[in-house]
Amino acid sequence: MTTATVQGAVLEWALEDAGVNRVEILEAVGLSATAGQSTHLSGPVTIDEEDLKYIAKATRRSVYFFALPVPPTTSRHSVDANFRAPMSHSGQARTLSPDERAALREAKRRQQAAAKISTELGHAKVQFPSIGTNSNPEQAALRIATWLQWEDVGTRRRRIKSKSQLFVAIRDALEGQGVMTNLLPIQGDSLRGFTLHHEYVPLIFVNSAVKHPAARSFTLLHELAHLLRGIDKACDKHDLQSRTSEEAWCNRFAAAFLMPREELSAYMGKYLKKEFIQDDDIDSVRRIAGYFYCSYFSVAIRLKQLGLANGGLVNAVSGGFVEPEQDGFARGGQTRAQKRIAAYGTGIARLFGEALERTNLSEIEVRKSLNLKSQNELRSFLTLGREAV
Repeated sequence: MTTATVQGAVLEWALEDAGVNRVEILEAVGLSATAGQSTHLSGPVTIDEEDLKYIAKATRRSVYFFALPVPPTTSRHSVDANFRAPMSHSGQARTLSPDERAALREAKRRQQAAAKISTELGHAKVQFPSIGTNSNPEQAALRIATWLQWEDVGTRRRRIKSKSQLFVAIRDALEGQGVMTNLLPIQGDSLRGFTLHHEYVPLIFVNSAVKHPAARSFTLLHELAHLLRGIDKACDKHDLQSRTSEEAWCNRFAAAFLMPREELSAYMGKYLKKEFIQDDDIDSVRRIAGYFYCSYFSVAIRLKQLGLANGGLVNAVSGGFVEPEQDGFARGGQTRAQKRIAAYGTGIARLFGEALERTNLSEIEVRKSLNLKSQNELRSFLTLGREAV
C-alpha cells in the first residue's frame, strides 16, 4: 500500500471550500476517528494514495493541491460572500453543489487570467450602458440592443435560421463588446448559469447541460441583466421562473430583447390575426416562439408584459411544462480547438493571440491553460477566434 503525507489543515480547507459532506468523506477514508465534529485535522496526516485520490475527486481538486504546506491564504477562486446562491424549489437560497462550486472556481480562474492579460495589454475597461435600478426593462433592452449593434428581426432572419444560431449570434455580440462567455457542462441541468463581475472581463456562464438552445439564449440574456444591475448571481431553473422583483426584471429584459414590441405586434396582426392570446392558446405561443427563435416561457412573459396575455399563460408554460425539442447543437466531429472555442468563447482566443504577439506569454502557458495538446491545435484555436470577428 502506497501512502502520502498531507497537511490536515489543507485537507480541511479543501473539504470546506468544496461544500461537501465532511463527516461522510472522512469516514470513507478512515479519518473520522482522528477528526470529529468540533476537532479539525491539523499537522501531518498519513493517508493511502487511493483515499487521497478519492478526496481530490470529491472536492474537485487536483491531487497536487494537497501537497501544499499550508492552506491558501484567500479563497479567491471560491464562492465569495457577496455571491448570491440559486433558488431551491421551495423558493429559498440553496447551497451550491460541489460540481457547481468547481465550475464557479474554474470560471473565476479563467476570468482572473484573462484580466491579467487585458491589463498588461492596456485594454480599456468594459463600459456597459448605464442601467439604473429603477429602469424599465424594455427601455434597458433597447439600449443594450443598440450597444450590441443588434439588427432588427427582419435583417437577422436572413442570416439566422435556427434557435441554436440565435444563441451563437447573441454570444458573439457580447464577446465583441468584451463580455467573456463560458458554455460548459455542470452535472444535471438545474443550475442554468451565473455571472461574475469584473472591470475588464465580466463573465457570463451558461450550463451546456441545458440542451435546448432557446433556453440557453434566455439564460444568457437573463444573466446579462444581472451584470447590468451589478449582481453576481447563480440562477437555477426556479430563479428563471421566479416572480420576485429582481428575477422578474431580468426575465422581462431578456424577453424584450428577443421580441421587440413593434415586431411582435406586427407578427401577431399579420400571421395570427389576434390582438390577445388566451391562457390555453399554446399553439400561438409555439408559432411566436418559432418566428423569434425563443422559448415558450419567454413568449408568455413578453405577451403578459405588453398586455397581450394574462398571467395564466405564463403559468401554462412554467413549472413542469416541457417545451418540445426542435433544433439543437451539432454533436461529435469537432476538433479539440473547436470544442475549446465552444466552451470558452472567441474573445479569450483573440486575447491570447494578442498576448502571444505582444507579451512574454509562452505558447506552452496558453496550451496548458486551454488543455490543447499541440502547436497546431493552438494555432487552430487562435484562427477560430480571429475568424469570428
